[in-house]
Amino acid sequence: MAIAGRRQRRKEERPGEIVEAAFEEFARSGFAATKLDDVAARAGITKGTIYLYFPSKEDLFLATVREMNRPSQENLAALTAAPQGSAMAILRSHFAFVYEQMVEDRRAREILRMLMAEVSRFPDLADRWRAEVIGPAVENLRRVVRYGIERGEFRASAAEDYPHLLFAPVIMACTWRLMFGDDHALDGAAYLAGHLDLMERGLARGPGSDAPPG
Repeated sequence: MAIAGRRQRRKEERPGEIVEAAFEEFARSGFAATKLDDVAARAGITKGTIYLYFPSKEDLFLATVREMNRPSQENLAALTAAPQGSAMAILRSHFAFVYEQMVEDRRAREILRMLMAEVSRFPDLADRWRAEVIGPAVENLRRVVRYGIERGEFRASAAEDYPHLLFAPVIMACTWRLMFGDDHALDGAAYLAGHLDLMERGLARGPGSDAPPG
């Protein structure tokens, strides 16, 4: 029974181990040049085992992207499931988490680099990334903006149609780190504070707004 239990645990852990190995290979070689044989060798399994969990290299790549983005996705989903209190407080909490998970984490920055380098060459991969990863994140941000508008905290603005605007400074910070590393490092805390300040000033309901007070 003990042996069977260990085998079951190994089976449950295997998809995660494959994704970890895939990340290192994708980061090293890029999507096009990565071979599943190399992923299998890094994970200590046969190539056939990969196909038990991931039907194609594209599926494996997207699973890797989802896993690297999962903490941020889950954090925002939890904050927006039944929002209470200040909408700006929700955004502040989420973006503080995002900067820690994306801007300061090499793995997340590598995923962004890979996506920027590869998706234009693989339209199907780009479409799936947008639908499966970006789409849910954008919709959750839109939910926070609408919540803020409904409670009279935020004014109606382009951020409701384009929540991407709220996230753009994160992509800029990641891109800066990818381009310059630590040679011209941003002050992460000051940059985050500036981002949040601009966001709050841009979203806040002004004195001339017709929206009711929250």
